Amino acid sequence: MRGDGRSMFRGWVVYTHFNQGDEVLTYSGRDAGFDEKWQKWLRDGKPHSTKPMKHKYVKGYHRGLELYGQHASRLKEPAVVQSLKRHGLVVVEGMNDVIRLDTLGVAAVGLCSNRATDEQVAKIVQFANQVANNRVVLMPDCDEEGETGFKELLWRIAEYGISVRLAWSSQIQDGKFANRQPESITAEEWKTIAGRLR
Repeated sequence: MRGDGRSMFRGWVVYTHFNQGDEVLTYSGRDAGFDEKWQKWLRDGKPHSTKPMKHKYVKGYHRGLELYGQHASRLKEPAVVQSLKRHGLVVVEGMNDVIRLDTLGVAAVGLCSNRATDEQVAKIVQFANQVANNRVVLMPDCDEEGETGFKELLWRIAEYGISVRLAWSSQIQDGKFANRQPESITAEEWKTIAGRLR
């Protein structure tokens, strides 16, 4: 980052984005106080003019061309290899989702959005074919926006002949996971979900 790039993320949680060849592409940030701001925004009736911003990216970075967690060295780590063989490639929305699943030994990549671009779909299909035994598991945020975007993604991946499954939704288990994000999942909850994926 040049010039004022460092101050751009002051007070934010910073993420490093790599390309598939392990080179740093860019950085992004998440507002550390977002959850509190979001709840206030909801209480205030969702005024359009004050909707809080969760993430910001360095100008010029096209996040729709990449997947968070796509770098080759990560996809060769023993725990990641084992997870890819057992479950397939898990696809989530955000960086924290990828990081949380990583701590549970689950191989995931993130869209940095709730909708996938053509380029991201092509990468997911490539990874599924090359390292995940032709299997993909979708794990959206269990809210309306996340589930809507991932319904479309499920169809698009299935069109390539990839075996695609849904890890969870806002409706399963009597709505237990409604409004949850993968970043909040517990080890016990993942164990239950993984049991359904066998």
